[in-house]
Amino acid sequence: MQNMTLEQFRATVESGGILSVVLKAQGAAFAIQAETQRGDAVLVDTRRKLPRLFGDPRKALALLSEMGIKKAAVDTEAWRPEQADSLHPPRPDKSVKLKAAHEAAELKRVLEERIAMADAQGAIWHEAEDVFDELVAAHAG
Repeated sequence: MQNMTLEQFRATVESGGILSVVLKAQGAAFAIQAETQRGDAVLVDTRRKLPRLFGDPRKALALLSEMGIKKAAVDTEAWRPEQADSLHPPRPDKSVKLKAAHEAAELKRVLEERIAMADAQGAIWHEAEDVFDELVAAHAG
């Protein structure tokens, strides 16, 4: 079976080289397999060269439709929907990083807003010593 990247698959579709397409279940996901004029092929991930798997067959069908393929068979013989949790294991480290990124984005937004206010025409500037003296006096008693 020949491995085809998305780019190669598109080119084969555009040239009329795809004879038939099957969404073939592999565990809880589906792979796109095709019969081409040069033999059988499978759509693979560009980086890892492993079959490109779709947890939701509608996404695979939407991709095929967008490429111009209007008919596809579905083979559910090896479909194991109970294995769906293994497709996307939880990533608590990703959650922590995402929260930190959101906090940093908010701080950046506030900083840019304050800089814009300081650079605005008519902004009033104060000496730092005067501001600290006022703060000390306000909190002294």
